[in-house]
Amino acid sequence: MEMIHNILTKLSVIHLNVLLLLGLALFGGTMGGKLFQKIKIPQVVGYIIIGIIVGQSGLNLVDKTIINIFQPLNYFALGLIGFMIGGELKKDIFKKYGKQFVTILLFEGIFSFLIVFIFVGVLGSLLFKGGYISWALGLLLGAMASATAPAATTDVLWEAKTKGPLTTTVLGLVAMDDGLALFLFAIASSIAAKLLNQNVGGLFYTFTHPICEIFGAIALGVVAGILLTKIIKSSTEKEKILALALGTVLFVLGLSLTIKVDMLVASMTLGLCVVNLTPRLSKEIFKLVNGFATPIYVLFFVLVGAKLNVSNISISAIILVSIYLIGRTMGKMSGAYLGAKIAKAPKRVQRYLPFCLFSQAGVAIGLSIVADHLFPGEIGTTIIIVITTSTFVVQLIGPSFVKYAVTKAGEIGLNITEEDLIRNTSISAVMDKNFPKIYENMPLTDILKIFSSNYNLYYPVLSLKKELAGVITIDSVRQTFMESTLGQLLVARDIMEPVVTSISPTSNMLQVKEVFEKYNLDYLPIVSEKNNVIGFLERRTFARFISTRLMEAEQKAISLER
Repeated sequence: MEMIHNILTKLSVIHLNVLLLLGLALFGGTMGGKLFQKIKIPQVVGYIIIGIIVGQSGLNLVDKTIINIFQPLNYFALGLIGFMIGGELKKDIFKKYGKQFVTILLFEGIFSFLIVFIFVGVLGSLLFKGGYISWALGLLLGAMASATAPAATTDVLWEAKTKGPLTTTVLGLVAMDDGLALFLFAIASSIAAKLLNQNVGGLFYTFTHPICEIFGAIALGVVAGILLTKIIKSSTEKEKILALALGTVLFVLGLSLTIKVDMLVASMTLGLCVVNLTPRLSKEIFKLVNGFATPIYVLFFVLVGAKLNVSNISISAIILVSIYLIGRTMGKMSGAYLGAKIAKAPKRVQRYLPFCLFSQAGVAIGLSIVADHLFPGEIGTTIIIVITTSTFVVQLIGPSFVKYAVTKAGEIGLNITEEDLIRNTSISAVMDKNFPKIYENMPLTDILKIFSSNYNLYYPVLSLKKELAGVITIDSVRQTFMESTLGQLLVARDIMEPVVTSISPTSNMLQVKEVFEKYNLDYLPIVSEKNNVIGFLERRTFARFISTRLMEAEQKAISLER
């Protein structure tokens, strides 16, 4: 009994540590992200650096055991990212950019493969006298070099609210190059096995296995997407819609791991089906999922940083990592540029796409683990060290290059919603500061002159001390003329209506919207602490401002395609 009690006590301590570290990672990662955001560096870099500090290369608070415990969370984060990327791939985008995507994908993927293969093969043979081993290593690393990680790249795009041809192209590429990397790895591993006199499966298996893996994932995503859209059409409550969407993502991820198909492709296909089968409802679905996903993303990137273990990196590994990074960077940049030029992509895409494809993570790391199983010993261990180390390097520098590219391309801040505009707009930018001034003792004849020279429907009435006294509306004046023959003797005080409420100039636009909706108002005076009117805002002016800004952003995004 005592032994059982001791075991239970130890387990409870582990769970307590996990919860404590979970809170530390989430809080620390968020604060690190905010700090880096303030110095104009993408917040994902802050998440990763906090992970390095608390992980195996830093304080070792998050060790290998904890990282393994959190492995399902990594899968969940990748699944959510895949689902959100799929949601960006509407059918009209494929009609417009489909050929462009495929052309660029082939060039950037195959160029990365070939240049890394040649660099590692030639330089490895010269530096390490490896012979066939260096060329086999070059083949395997070259295949992994073709993969681009969606997580860090899309996080920057979503953080910066980007929209335009460059953003669309990047999202299309990171959605598709998963499949290309799998095919290249299948071919590379078969040739590498021949070079090393190993047998890892027949030629038929080599080519059919990745096909089954990709198409199996697509089929799973399509079936799940059709079921989700049918079920969710009858749901009206936001909480249930969110629960159904998250439940379906988790189901797809779990089944993908069970039947051994690509879970990222499956989750992307799920998102793609949802956005194309229910275009109207999908906006609400993706908005809810995106609101839920932020803490998951933070933890995911903190764990990415925590995995780095500097003690495993030797001088020869550093040399190989450098060769790999140089070759991969050259391949990605030259392939992306040539592919975009041949596909006749917009000039901005040709110029800045090469800076958006540096990030590397899930697929490359997954393939390195597969390679370690297929080629145990020196090659497998070397591949894991090279891919793991290079992943941390490109995850740190990649987001900043993506931010640079979309900034130069002029696409930042164009993917805005009404809520974004309201949150980021001050009252002073919308309110009428030069509103017509009507004093409470002003005769009706003078009021009518003001009405005739202005387009306002509502006018604040001021006391002699310039304090808010009431409001006159067009309707109240019209009603006065219909019911009274003494119109010429009336003053503003006689026809004004009481003010339902007012708002302070320090309030934000979200509060303005809430007040409009709460009291069902069509106008809102903005008053100082002394009740002096400093501005006036009509609801129609507020709505026109928002719709105009949204249309301006849309038109600017369209203009970038030229």
